[in-house]
Amino acid sequence: MYQYQELKTLSLSQYGSVAASSQSESVNLDSPARLVVDFLSQQSLTLRPDAAIDAALAAMRRGHLRAALVTDREAGDLLGIVTLADLESRKVLSLATSSGLARKDLTIGDLMTPKAELKGIALSAIEASCVGDLLQTLKHEGQSQMLIVEPDTQRICGLVSASDITRRLQVPVEITQRATSFRALVDVISAGRDLA
Repeated sequence: MYQYQELKTLSLSQYGSVAASSQSESVNLDSPARLVVDFLSQQSLTLRPDAAIDAALAAMRRGHLRAALVTDREAGDLLGIVTLADLESRKVLSLATSSGLARKDLTIGDLMTPKAELKGIALSAIEASCVGDLLQTLKHEGQSQMLIVEPDTQRICGLVSASDITRRLQVPVEITQRATSFRALVDVISAGRDLA
């Protein structure tokens, strides 16, 4: 059996702009990793940090998307990422309660994972790896999605999601989230309770 390797991850604090493309064919763990990357295009869903949670949730459901990039108004630079799971989880009510706000008053900016807390994988590493390597990396990092980046231009060009890989492979994949802060630890524990 082939031993899958973890790919090197990069901090995304310096990445801002977004690149483009897309494709689809049958895959297995030994298929090229690029086949499961959702390459971003100008039509990719981007949200502003002041977007209302319900509006963002509706837009993501309409587009059958599991994640969206959060960008600023002026330059369109990346601020973070928000997932459908974030918007549908107990995290929303927990944040509303702890901040003393009504759920309807929370914004995407309140829920997003800031880019400083995200990691990405270089496009060159994707080109030289297989789907199994990607899954191993997601598991090791405890992230259900990861951005694909071009280090030379510091552009974000794609997104890979464990749930998309699961759907394409038609096998279950379990990613155990890692907490990077006390708030994240509470969210991870709450998510575990939601599953019980």
